[in-house]
Amino acid sequence: MPTTSRKPNVILITTDQQRKDSLGCYGSDFVHTPHLDQLANDSALFERAYCTNPVCTPSRASIYSGKYVSHHGAWNVGTAISEDEVLLPHQFAEYGYRTHHIGKAHFQPYFITPDQSMESKEEGWETHAEQFHGPYYGFQSVELAIGHSLYGMRGHYGLWVKEQSGKTAFDAERKGTMAFGGEAYDWDLPEHLHNSRWTANRACAFIRDQAQEEKEPFFLSIGFQDPHHPHALPVERAKKINTDNIPLPNFEKGELDDKPPHFAAVQTGEWNEDHPLHGKYPMAGQSSDGNDYRLVNDEDALLGKAYYYSMVEMVDEAIGEILASLREAGIDQDTIIVFTSDHGELLGDHGIWMKGPFHYEQLINVPLLVHWPEVIPAARHGAIISLVDIAPTLMSLCGLLTRVRMDGLDASELLKGQLHYVRESALIECIDDQEKLRLKTLVTKQHKLTIYYGAYGIDYGELYDLVIDPHERRNLWNLADYRGIQSELLLKLLHELETIETRRDRIAYA
Repeated sequence: MPTTSRKPNVILITTDQQRKDSLGCYGSDFVHTPHLDQLANDSALFERAYCTNPVCTPSRASIYSGKYVSHHGAWNVGTAISEDEVLLPHQFAEYGYRTHHIGKAHFQPYFITPDQSMESKEEGWETHAEQFHGPYYGFQSVELAIGHSLYGMRGHYGLWVKEQSGKTAFDAERKGTMAFGGEAYDWDLPEHLHNSRWTANRACAFIRDQAQEEKEPFFLSIGFQDPHHPHALPVERAKKINTDNIPLPNFEKGELDDKPPHFAAVQTGEWNEDHPLHGKYPMAGQSSDGNDYRLVNDEDALLGKAYYYSMVEMVDEAIGEILASLREAGIDQDTIIVFTSDHGELLGDHGIWMKGPFHYEQLINVPLLVHWPEVIPAARHGAIISLVDIAPTLMSLCGLLTRVRMDGLDASELLKGQLHYVRESALIECIDDQEKLRLKTLVTKQHKLTIYYGAYGIDYGELYDLVIDPHERRNLWNLADYRGIQSELLLKLLHELETIETRRDRIAYA
């Protein structure tokens, strides 16, 4: 049992754009992740954890607010979480917790509105990093990393790299011939200066300081930049790359034929600013530049995937250091650890790379581990859970009452083995543009249904049987034999939406 009577510490770890199959504990035999695998052995592991949105800012806003995208309002990258939104760090701080964030937050835009965003100081960012250390969205202090890999050396991390090396950028050589954001790069950045190393170092330092002070409990948020594209590795790491055991992307020719038109448009590179459905903030990443994914050959695909998985291995090593620091500080028994990712990555599956306005399992079904020794039994859960449930669940585990209405459900009794499930379905919302492409998805034990509105109107939809067709090859939306199932799922989706509204309107919190 926990060794003290005070409230537990909480560490919330998020990676960026990480697939479930990038971890050995989720069945991968081509990635070496011993530290996360060991953590999983002693944790509640969820096989069916779903993010609320397949891109960064909206999903992260849901994790920290406990609200769906349609309620917190940060609907795409390029938008910001309202500074009036009450997030987890606000509430933990009100209960006397020391709140701190290290690494990627992405609560505000990158490199878009320098005068309006604390995270996008493209000009004068060094001075800004020297002067700004919080508060920030309820965090009493922050150490921020801005961007990703090759363009990720801004904020406090970038300032540290410059102090260590005198540089803010390092040369990179593209390997293979892929001309898009998921390609492989050999990076001259020394491994000891890599973001994952810095993130671990800063987290360990914070843990040591808090353990020595033995004062208030802490809420520590840790955001890793990896394995988000571009897939870049320090040169010494890249020399060890081996693609022998990496599987090719899972794609069958013609599988996009029964999907809404934007699927094929992204694959062929027609998804660009001239496309009538293309939004202001393109979620399909570099494919908005007109890259034709059909031209990616097997050799390059394997290389891009191998670099991605190696980035995951670097994150695993960093998390190993963080876990060791908790043990050394003697507070591992008194600390709740949550590990998850904001969303997944397609890596060439379905003929598409990165992410975008589609709700394939590779994008929305993410890893989720919850660890609290002797309080949360180690178990593999097949029950559906949503990342929107993290905020109310953490508050409940710590014995705290939330003062704001949340959409998420308290899963603490499920974690403790007292319930088999807390929800029968997960809701995923996606808005590529407020007026153009909008979609909502309901995932149940067996089925997945997606409705479209905006420019598509009611002309398109998706329906899959995840038991018979786990790779989502065959869209059943227009098949007469499935009209009954379609109607049933539409009613369930409507019921879910109304339940959320009712919960927000009627439930009062302390």
